Amino acid sequence: MTESPLAGQVAVVTGGSTGLGFAFAGALGRAGARVVVASLPDSGVADAVRRLEGEGVEAVGVEADVTDLAAVESVRDRALEWGRLDVWVNNAGVPGIYGPTYLTPTDVFDRVVDVNIRAVHHGTRTAVTAMLAQGGGHVVNVWGKGATKPVPWQNAYATSKAWNRQYTRTVRAELKDTGVRVHGYDPGLVKTEMLSEVTVTPGMERRVAALPWVVGLWGRAPEQAAAPIVRLLVDDRDDHVDLTTPTILGRGLRSVAKGNLRRSRRMPLAIRTLTTTD
Repeated sequence: MTESPLAGQVAVVTGGSTGLGFAFAGALGRAGARVVVASLPDSGVADAVRRLEGEGVEAVGVEADVTDLAAVESVRDRALEWGRLDVWVNNAGVPGIYGPTYLTPTDVFDRVVDVNIRAVHHGTRTAVTAMLAQGGGHVVNVWGKGATKPVPWQNAYATSKAWNRQYTRTVRAELKDTGVRVHGYDPGLVKTEMLSEVTVTPGMERRVAALPWVVGLWGRAPEQAAAPIVRLLVDDRDDHVDLTTPTILGRGLRSVAKGNLRRSRRMPLAIRTLTTTD
Protein backbone atom coordinates (compact mmCIF):
# COMPACT_ATOMS: atom_id res chain seq x y z
CA MET A 1 0.00 0.00 0.00
CA THR A 2 1.41 3.42 -1.05
CA GLU A 3 1.87 5.90 1.79
CA SER A 4 -0.12 9.10 1.52
CA PRO A 5 2.20 11.82 0.12
CA LEU A 6 1.62 14.23 3.02
CA ALA A 7 1.38 11.64 5.80
CA GLY A 8 2.49 13.02 9.16
CA GLN A 9 2.38 16.63 8.01
CA VAL A 10 0.35 19.48 9.50
CA ALA A 11 -1.35 22.05 7.27
CA VAL A 12 -3.17 25.35 7.88
CA VAL A 13 -5.69 26.79 5.42
CA THR A 14 -7.00 30.31 5.98
CA GLY A 15 -10.47 31.05 4.69
CA GLY A 16 -10.86 27.29 4.90
CA SER A 17 -14.51 26.86 5.87
CA THR A 18 -16.05 27.28 2.40
CA GLY A 19 -15.31 27.39 -1.31
CA LEU A 20 -11.76 27.01 -2.54
CA GLY A 21 -10.33 27.06 0.98
CA PHE A 22 -12.46 24.12 2.06
CA ALA A 23 -11.42 22.31 -1.11
CA PHE A 24 -7.74 22.95 -0.30
CA ALA A 25 -8.29 21.56 3.20
CA GLY A 26 -9.92 18.46 1.76
CA ALA A 27 -7.17 17.88 -0.81
CA LEU A 28 -4.42 18.22 1.79
CA GLY A 29 -6.29 16.06 4.29
CA ARG A 30 -6.96 13.27 1.82
CA ALA A 31 -3.24 13.32 1.00
CA GLY A 32 -2.54 12.50 4.65
CA ALA A 33 -2.06 15.87 6.35
CA ARG A 34 -3.75 16.91 9.57
CA VAL A 35 -5.53 20.16 8.82
CA VAL A 36 -6.24 23.35 10.77
CA VAL A 37 -9.18 25.17 9.21
CA ALA A 38 -9.04 28.89 10.02
CA SER A 39 -11.85 31.26 9.14
CA LEU A 40 -13.91 34.14 10.50
CA PRO A 41 -16.33 33.64 13.40
CA ASP A 42 -19.79 32.64 12.19
CA SER A 43 -18.37 31.38 8.89
CA GLY A 44 -19.13 27.71 9.46
CA VAL A 45 -15.79 26.52 10.83
CA ALA A 46 -17.31 23.78 13.01
CA ASP A 47 -19.42 22.50 10.12
CA ALA A 48 -16.37 22.45 7.83
CA VAL A 49 -14.46 20.36 10.37
CA ARG A 50 -17.36 17.90 10.64
CA ARG A 51 -17.49 17.53 6.88
CA LEU A 52 -13.76 16.92 6.67
CA GLU A 53 -13.90 14.37 9.46
CA GLY A 54 -16.68 12.66 7.54
CA GLU A 55 -14.18 12.20 4.70
CA GLY A 56 -11.66 10.65 7.09
CA VAL A 57 -9.57 13.82 7.47
CA GLU A 58 -8.12 14.68 10.88
CA ALA A 59 -9.04 18.34 11.29
CA VAL A 60 -9.61 21.09 13.83
CA GLY A 61 -11.07 24.55 13.42
CA VAL A 62 -9.97 27.95 14.68
CA GLU A 63 -12.13 31.04 14.38
CA ALA A 64 -9.77 33.86 13.48
CA ASP A 65 -9.73 37.17 11.62
CA VAL A 66 -6.55 36.96 9.55
CA THR A 67 -6.22 40.75 9.43
CA ASP A 68 -5.32 40.51 13.15
CA LEU A 69 -1.72 39.32 13.62
CA ALA A 70 -2.44 37.98 17.12
CA ALA A 71 -5.29 35.88 15.73
CA VAL A 72 -3.02 34.50 13.00
CA GLU A 73 -0.43 33.58 15.61
CA SER A 74 -3.13 31.71 17.55
CA VAL A 75 -3.78 29.63 14.43
CA ARG A 76 -0.08 28.81 14.23
CA ASP A 77 -0.05 27.85 17.91
CA ARG A 78 -2.94 25.44 17.37
CA ALA A 79 -1.10 23.78 14.51
CA LEU A 80 2.04 23.45 16.62
CA GLU A 81 0.06 21.51 19.22
CA TRP A 82 0.45 18.70 16.70
CA GLY A 83 4.22 19.16 16.95
CA ARG A 84 5.04 20.94 13.70
CA LEU A 85 3.83 23.16 10.87
CA ASP A 86 4.53 21.90 7.35
CA VAL A 87 2.09 23.73 5.08
CA TRP A 88 0.42 27.13 5.38
CA VAL A 89 -2.05 28.20 2.69
CA ASN A 90 -2.91 31.91 2.59
CA ASN A 91 -6.26 31.45 0.86
CA ALA A 92 -8.49 34.04 2.57
CA GLY A 93 -9.49 36.80 0.18
CA VAL A 94 -12.22 39.28 -0.74
CA PRO A 95 -13.31 40.44 -4.22
CA GLY A 96 -13.81 44.14 -3.73
CA ILE A 97 -16.24 45.81 -6.12
CA TYR A 98 -16.72 45.98 -9.89
CA GLY A 99 -16.52 49.53 -11.19
CA PRO A 100 -14.25 52.50 -11.93
CA THR A 101 -11.36 52.97 -9.54
CA TYR A 102 -12.43 56.51 -8.62
CA LEU A 103 -15.83 55.20 -7.48
CA THR A 104 -14.42 52.46 -5.25
CA PRO A 105 -15.53 53.31 -1.70
CA THR A 106 -12.69 53.81 0.74
CA ASP A 107 -13.96 51.14 3.12
CA VAL A 108 -14.15 48.59 0.28
CA PHE A 109 -10.61 49.43 -0.83
CA ASP A 110 -9.32 49.23 2.74
CA ARG A 111 -10.94 45.81 3.22
CA VAL A 112 -9.25 44.45 0.09
CA VAL A 113 -5.89 45.73 1.33
CA ASP A 114 -6.47 44.29 4.81
CA VAL A 115 -7.41 40.79 3.65
CA ASN A 116 -5.64 40.31 0.31
CA ILE A 117 -2.39 42.05 1.25
CA ARG A 118 -1.90 42.60 4.97
CA ALA A 119 -3.26 39.18 5.97
CA VAL A 120 -1.02 37.44 3.44
CA HIS A 121 1.96 39.08 5.10
CA HIS A 122 0.66 38.13 8.55
CA GLY A 123 0.30 34.50 7.50
CA THR A 124 3.61 34.33 5.65
CA ARG A 125 5.76 35.86 8.37
CA THR A 126 4.06 33.78 11.07
CA ALA A 127 4.44 30.51 9.17
CA VAL A 128 7.98 31.19 7.96
CA THR A 129 9.21 31.93 11.50
CA ALA A 130 7.93 28.56 12.73
CA MET A 131 9.19 26.71 9.68
CA LEU A 132 12.70 28.15 9.90
CA ALA A 133 12.88 26.96 13.50
CA GLN A 134 12.04 23.39 12.46
CA GLY A 135 14.18 23.41 9.30
CA GLY A 136 11.60 23.49 6.52
CA GLY A 137 8.04 23.88 5.31
CA HIS A 138 5.85 25.25 2.54
CA VAL A 139 3.86 28.49 2.31
CA VAL A 140 1.30 28.74 -0.51
CA ASN A 141 -0.05 32.17 -1.47
CA VAL A 142 -3.15 32.22 -3.65
CA TRP A 143 -3.07 34.60 -6.59
CA GLY A 144 -5.90 35.44 -8.96
CA LYS A 145 -7.02 37.64 -11.82
CA GLY A 146 -4.73 40.63 -12.13
CA ALA A 147 -1.55 38.91 -10.96
CA THR A 148 0.18 39.51 -14.29
CA LYS A 149 -1.69 42.37 -16.01
CA PRO A 150 -4.10 45.24 -15.31
CA VAL A 151 -7.80 44.44 -14.97
CA PRO A 152 -10.02 47.49 -15.57
CA TRP A 153 -13.04 47.85 -13.27
CA GLN A 154 -11.46 45.53 -10.67
CA ASN A 155 -8.43 47.58 -9.73
CA ALA A 156 -8.40 47.00 -5.97
CA TYR A 157 -8.69 43.20 -6.26
CA ALA A 158 -6.45 42.82 -9.30
CA THR A 159 -3.69 45.02 -7.93
CA SER A 160 -3.76 43.10 -4.64
CA LYS A 161 -3.07 39.91 -6.60
CA ALA A 162 -0.21 41.53 -8.50
CA TRP A 163 1.25 42.55 -5.13
CA ASN A 164 0.74 38.99 -3.89
CA ARG A 165 2.64 37.53 -6.83
CA GLN A 166 5.58 39.90 -6.42
CA TYR A 167 5.59 39.44 -2.65
CA THR A 168 5.61 35.66 -3.01
CA ARG A 169 8.50 35.62 -5.43
CA THR A 170 10.49 38.06 -3.32
CA VAL A 171 10.12 36.04 -0.12
CA ARG A 172 10.97 32.90 -2.09
CA ALA A 173 14.25 34.49 -3.19
CA GLU A 174 15.05 35.59 0.35
CA LEU A 175 14.52 32.06 1.69
CA LYS A 176 16.59 30.26 -0.92
CA ASP A 177 18.48 27.28 0.54
CA THR A 178 16.77 27.57 3.95
CA GLY A 179 14.43 24.61 3.49
CA VAL A 180 11.38 26.88 3.57
CA ARG A 181 9.62 27.21 0.22
CA VAL A 182 7.09 29.84 -0.83
CA HIS A 183 4.79 28.93 -3.71
CA GLY A 184 2.28 30.83 -5.81
CA TYR A 185 -1.06 29.30 -6.71
CA ASP A 186 -3.37 30.78 -9.34
CA PRO A 187 -6.50 28.59 -9.41
CA GLY A 188 -8.15 30.23 -12.40
CA LEU A 189 -11.92 30.76 -12.43
CA VAL A 190 -13.48 28.90 -9.51
CA LYS A 191 -17.24 28.50 -9.13
CA THR A 192 -17.73 30.10 -5.74
CA GLU A 193 -19.72 33.01 -4.32
CA MET A 194 -16.89 35.33 -5.33
CA LEU A 195 -18.03 34.87 -8.94
CA SER A 196 -21.75 34.25 -8.49
CA GLU A 197 -22.46 37.21 -6.16
CA VAL A 198 -21.04 40.43 -7.56
CA THR A 199 -21.27 43.99 -6.22
CA VAL A 200 -21.05 46.76 -8.81
CA THR A 201 -21.14 50.54 -8.91
CA PRO A 202 -24.21 52.05 -10.62
CA GLY A 203 -24.19 51.61 -14.41
CA MET A 204 -21.86 48.59 -14.42
CA GLU A 205 -24.56 45.91 -14.34
CA ARG A 206 -24.40 45.14 -18.06
CA ARG A 207 -20.63 44.73 -17.98
CA VAL A 208 -20.86 41.73 -15.64
CA ALA A 209 -23.90 40.14 -17.31
CA ALA A 210 -21.68 37.88 -19.43
CA LEU A 211 -19.92 36.40 -16.40
CA PRO A 212 -21.96 33.15 -16.44
CA TRP A 213 -20.80 32.57 -20.03
CA VAL A 214 -17.17 33.14 -19.09
CA VAL A 215 -17.45 30.80 -16.13
CA GLY A 216 -19.21 28.26 -18.33
CA LEU A 217 -16.21 28.22 -20.66
CA TRP A 218 -13.37 28.20 -18.15
CA GLY A 219 -14.72 27.84 -14.62
CA ARG A 220 -14.15 24.78 -12.46
CA ALA A 221 -15.58 23.41 -9.25
CA PRO A 222 -13.51 24.20 -6.12
CA GLU A 223 -12.47 20.55 -5.77
CA GLN A 224 -11.00 20.54 -9.27
CA ALA A 225 -9.27 23.87 -8.80
CA ALA A 226 -7.72 22.82 -5.48
CA ALA A 227 -6.51 19.34 -6.41
CA PRO A 228 -3.14 20.39 -7.93
CA ILE A 229 -1.92 21.77 -4.60
CA VAL A 230 -0.72 18.32 -3.51
CA ARG A 231 1.40 17.86 -6.62
CA LEU A 232 2.72 21.42 -6.26
CA LEU A 233 4.05 20.52 -2.81
CA VAL A 234 5.25 17.01 -3.59
CA ASP A 235 7.08 18.12 -6.75
CA ASP A 236 8.25 21.33 -5.03
CA ARG A 237 7.29 23.52 -7.97
CA ASP A 238 7.51 27.30 -7.69
CA ASP A 239 4.02 28.11 -8.94
CA HIS A 240 0.78 26.60 -10.20
CA VAL A 241 -1.12 28.56 -12.87
CA ASP A 242 -4.38 27.10 -14.11
CA LEU A 243 -5.38 29.26 -17.07
CA THR A 244 -2.42 29.07 -19.44
CA THR A 245 -2.97 29.64 -23.17
CA PRO A 246 -3.29 25.90 -23.95
CA THR A 247 -5.68 25.47 -21.02
CA ILE A 248 -7.86 28.36 -22.18
CA LEU A 249 -8.14 26.96 -25.70
CA GLY A 250 -8.60 23.32 -24.74
CA ARG A 251 -11.00 23.82 -21.84
CA GLY A 252 -13.07 26.33 -23.80
CA LEU A 253 -13.55 23.88 -26.68
CA ARG A 254 -14.40 21.03 -24.31
CA SER A 255 -16.91 23.22 -22.46
CA VAL A 256 -18.69 24.07 -25.70
CA ALA A 257 -18.74 20.41 -26.72
CA LYS A 258 -20.21 19.43 -23.34
CA GLY A 259 -22.94 22.05 -23.57
CA ASN A 260 -21.72 24.02 -20.55
CA LEU A 261 -23.09 27.23 -22.03
CA ARG A 262 -26.68 26.03 -22.08
CA ARG A 263 -28.96 28.15 -19.92
CA SER A 264 -29.68 25.24 -17.56
CA ARG A 265 -25.95 24.76 -16.89
CA ARG A 266 -24.86 28.35 -16.52
CA MET A 267 -23.77 29.68 -13.16
CA PRO A 268 -26.52 31.76 -11.54
CA LEU A 269 -25.47 35.38 -11.09
CA ALA A 270 -26.68 37.75 -8.38
CA ILE A 271 -25.77 41.39 -9.02
CA ARG A 272 -25.93 43.92 -6.20
CA THR A 273 -25.65 47.57 -7.17
CA LEU A 274 -23.97 49.78 -4.61
CA THR A 275 -26.14 52.70 -3.57
CA THR A 276 -25.08 56.06 -2.22
CA THR A 277 -26.18 54.97 1.27
CA ASP A 278 -23.98 51.83 1.31
